[in-house]
Amino acid sequence: MDLIQKIDNLEKERSKLFDDLKSLSGEKLNLQIKGEWSINQHLYHTWLVETTTESYIKTKTKYPDFLVQMSPIAHLKTFILKLFLNLGFKFKAPKIVNTFPEKIDLNKLDQSWRESRKSFENLIVELNNKNLSNLAITRHPLLGRINMHLTLVFFDFHFKHHQNSIIKLKK
Repeated sequence: MDLIQKIDNLEKERSKLFDDLKSLSGEKLNLQIKGEWSINQHLYHTWLVETTTESYIKTKTKYPDFLVQMSPIAHLKTFILKLFLNLGFKFKAPKIVNTFPEKIDLNKLDQSWRESRKSFENLIVELNNKNLSNLAITRHPLLGRINMHLTLVFFDFHFKHHQNSIIKLKK
């Protein structure tokens, strides 16, 4: 599956989740139980991870001569991280993607995320045209430097990890 298909599939999953949540009240969406994140905070965090990643990639690709090949170990680290998340382990998110506005509006977040996904898709096309998408563009705190393929793999399992939390909160 190519990168554009991956981001399109991610967008379909995201859109489906938002459609499912639109029947909930703003109070339910923003409800925090025992200091845990609310549904909207899970969504906002996941969106923020993607938008900050895009900004980072745009900055790094301004200087393509400094980009390197991705280490094959990144695939192993990705597998291990997915395994740990599937087993229920939690990892502390970096502070930059761990802060939230006081109230989060689901419809505004839906619109912002839709726009950022389109922007990310345009970025993929640009990087493909410049033959940069196979280089280690993104720096993940646990995975190290990863290429666009693994970045989208991360987006996918990160989204699903938070989606599972959202489904539990919805009940």
